[in-house]
Amino acid sequence: MNLNINLEILDKSEKNISDDIKVTGTTDIMEIKEVKAIRNAVREHLLFIGLDRGNNVRNISVLGIGSSCAVVIDSKDIVRTALFSCSDRVVLVHNHPSNSIEPSKLDIHVTSVANKILEAFNIELLDHIIVTEREYASLRKLNLLDKNFDDKKLENMSKGLLIEENIRLKNQIEKLEEKIKENEFDLEMEV
Repeated sequence: MNLNINLEILDKSEKNISDDIKVTGTTDIMEIKEVKAIRNAVREHLLFIGLDRGNNVRNISVLGIGSSCAVVIDSKDIVRTALFSCSDRVVLVHNHPSNSIEPSKLDIHVTSVANKILEAFNIELLDHIIVTEREYASLRKLNLLDKNFDDKKLENMSKGLLIEENIRLKNQIEKLEEKIKENEFDLEMEV
């Protein structure tokens, strides 16, 4: 009996940082050089920090640079970066040049949308941190990652992705069942 098995092995994406950084909390995020660099910036910068399951930083990217009072980012850029960097967990960080650590309505909305979309891909949004020259605020600690969020489009997207995954799994099961039948038939022929 010969079974030919072809395995396709997907390697991790290359890290785009030179140092090994492990995150155990918000204070570790505050020590990252890219986070320190945006604290005094005169324009808002949004950083994406992608982590693996062990909370090791694999990717740090600037997703957007805005004005002195806002950075506009499309949520799909957050998801795209998370998927391409093979991130299991994500931390977003942006600065407020005004030195106010109060999250804006846009900050809360973008965070909530990103959180919901990332959940659909089994990627965890650990936090969204607002930094200033001297202070920082964690939207997780403020319970604002999913604040008053109800969007039917995202709910439908999550359901659609589940249906798509179910169809894919059913097709895999059917193919495996066919291979089993073929192998059983081959065994009967040999006897």
